[in-house]
Amino acid sequence: MNNKCINDSAFQGQQILEHAPDGIFMIDTEMKICYVNPAFCRLLGYDPCEVLGSSITDHLGDLSILANCMDRVRETGSCVDQETIFRRKDGSMIHISKNVQAIQNEDGSLASIVVFIRDMTRLHFLNQQLSDSQQKLQSYVNNLETVVDERTRELSEQLYTDSLTRLPNRMKLLVDLTKGFNGNVLILLNIDGFKEINSYFGQDAGDTILTQVGNELVVQTSQLKMGKVYKLPSDEYAIVIQENLTREQVESIVVTMGETIKHRSLFASSDEDLSLDVTIGVAMISETDESSRELLSFADMAQKLAKKERKPYLFYTPSMQIKEEYEQNLGWIKRLKSAIEEDRVIPFFQPIVDSQTLHSKKYEALVRIQEGDAFVSPGEFLRIAKKVKLYHHITKTMVDKALAVFAPLKASVSINLSIEDLLDESTNSYVIHKVRECGFAERIIFEITESEGISNYAVVNEFITEVKRNGGKIALDDFGSGYSNFFYVTQLNVDFIKIDGSIISQITDNPSARIITETIIDFASKLGIKTIAEFVADEAIYRCLEGLSIDAYQGYHFGKPVQHIVES
Repeated sequence: MNNKCINDSAFQGQQILEHAPDGIFMIDTEMKICYVNPAFCRLLGYDPCEVLGSSITDHLGDLSILANCMDRVRETGSCVDQETIFRRKDGSMIHISKNVQAIQNEDGSLASIVVFIRDMTRLHFLNQQLSDSQQKLQSYVNNLETVVDERTRELSEQLYTDSLTRLPNRMKLLVDLTKGFNGNVLILLNIDGFKEINSYFGQDAGDTILTQVGNELVVQTSQLKMGKVYKLPSDEYAIVIQENLTREQVESIVVTMGETIKHRSLFASSDEDLSLDVTIGVAMISETDESSRELLSFADMAQKLAKKERKPYLFYTPSMQIKEEYEQNLGWIKRLKSAIEEDRVIPFFQPIVDSQTLHSKKYEALVRIQEGDAFVSPGEFLRIAKKVKLYHHITKTMVDKALAVFAPLKASVSINLSIEDLLDESTNSYVIHKVRECGFAERIIFEITESEGISNYAVVNEFITEVKRNGGKIALDDFGSGYSNFFYVTQLNVDFIKIDGSIISQITDNPSARIITETIIDFASKLGIKTIAEFVADEAIYRCLEGLSIDAYQGYHFGKPVQHIVES
């Protein structure tokens, strides 16, 4: 290569260095700067004369990076992409990325080092912002997790805690019984008559009682050092005991609980205290031969039977057959719904004969459920119908069908209505509407059943007034079956009294039954109310009644209930 080419190449190389966008500088073996290009000077804010001959260490912000870089250069001849901090002339720091290359002598020794640098301050700033944002995001995530955990804990507490007593609730009981909390005994406690207490003294007093009973049960279980108390809906509590106890030990606990609550005065109002009675049902694993998951249903069965038999407590035993009764009830619910949907609620009619002529001028409509060729009597399904809110459907159906049958006839029809029907606004309004629209209200009699349960005289009297205003009549059914019927009659404007069949059926053998019957007849006569004797089942009963001033008879002696009426 001739000298001209060499000189041209050197010139071109110099031009490249001078116009390169990246900073370039060279240092000798003593770390002295021996060359800088214009980009380097612009980057650090120096004139070339101010940096040439100075030590590179005067311009570095972190000398440890230099030492590490020089070790790499001596080992490999280069050092790439190590971020370095440079100090500018004004004292500010800039972050640069560098590419360091060694220039060697012919003998391989280090002659000088050339360094290519690029300003990374903006990128470093953005990376720092990103790092800060990531830290903030992580902090937010951590805080959010804390908030979520706390909220989850609060919601879980609300889900599994009774809001009034702060005791674990029924859902928590079910979870415990199914997920590892193996109870051996479950005690189900119910406050007797709490609904009436709550109505009389007010909800605040009721809440106070519920809280105090819960606290008392917690104290008792704590003293026994066994058991966990749960607050169930309404006025019920459950106590689960995990220890294996004998029946005698559990009975002692149950008696103590009942007696303690009974004899402890509970504050109800500013000037009155209450003494409470409770009914308790108990289920034990040893008695049920089942898992703890079955304890609640078994204790509930025992408690319901205890209430029915008016006993303070009962232990569940398989011989109770309550489970089978529940299954029968469930079966009847399906049968009732099906009968209503398929229009198999059928009225039968039993004659009511005039005592003077023995002719049938009235008929009582009696409900039946048709199943195939058979007809089921109400004693098998009415109780269940009331429990599951199907009773009012049956009442409306009976009203519709009885009125349809008697519209073209001359006889009167007597239709049963319970106190529940009268207190149910929908049923009450429906019946009144039918009376107004039928066109023969004077031949309709409504028999009020279960009159012992009358508590809202205003509603009942309003119904009676509206029926009679439209020409209908009212009978009071099963009169004499309870001690308070005489009082009810004075409060209600009725047209007929039906003497209860339990009295009439004994009149041939029981002198007291005859005295009661005569008293009722005399009482009704003085009030201008007509009487009807029910359950006149045979000739003997009829002969005993024949000499009394009864207005009408009803019973098998004069006719059984039939589906179709043939009017003479």
